[in-house]
Amino acid sequence: MFRIGICDDEKETCKELKKLLEQYADFHQIELEVNMWYTGESLCNSLKKENAPDMLFLDIELISTDGIAVGSFIREELENMEISIIYISSKSSYAMSLFRTQPLDFLIKPLTSRIIEDIMNRGIKIYERKRQFFEYSTKGYHYRIPFKDILYFYSENKKINIVMKKEEMQLNGKLKDVAKTVPHNFILIHQSYLINLDFVEECSYDVMKMQNGALLNISQPYRKSVREQVMQNEWEKIK
Repeated sequence: MFRIGICDDEKETCKELKKLLEQYADFHQIELEVNMWYTGESLCNSLKKENAPDMLFLDIELISTDGIAVGSFIREELENMEISIIYISSKSSYAMSLFRTQPLDFLIKPLTSRIIEDIMNRGIKIYERKRQFFEYSTKGYHYRIPFKDILYFYSENKKINIVMKKEEMQLNGKLKDVAKTVPHNFILIHQSYLINLDFVEECSYDVMKMQNGALLNISQPYRKSVREQVMQNEWEKIK
């Protein structure tokens, strides 16, 4: 079951988008659950009480609590980085202001079956990827850590450190070997840092600020590729 939320104060837009999603599900033979909200307030209240959707189509121009505020609520207050947010709007002027909420995409109305096909294909790949694990053995124990829980890896004194929100673990190995096993949302920004783009709070030319407050240097050889990946995909996790 893949759960989708739609939040738009235009009921016809919600109805048409639900129809496109159901057509996609029928064609690809997947099971969808679609829930709709018509205000940002009702969506936020639901998210406090119920299981969050896997993917959320969120209108920016909601009348009171707008889509950007809702996105910030999801990421910052609920600390939910799992929902794939797709902003929808009739205007194109918002794109850069959405950076902090790390949306999967930014779509301009009207939506078409081709647009929905593309975004759903990517969203499902992300859904599957988030259920992947980083596995390793050390001191006679075997560990499985969900990639979605890892902020970044860093190497130090021939050790690899795995940084998560509330703990840090360590293993022997080389970072370049780990880089070959991770999903596409992990990128090298330095020979010592392998970071998860999902947990980047701010990005400048030479520094990444992670959500735990860590400031990680982007070394000169990586700056061009890092900039291209961030800007080209606009926080898209998987093409």
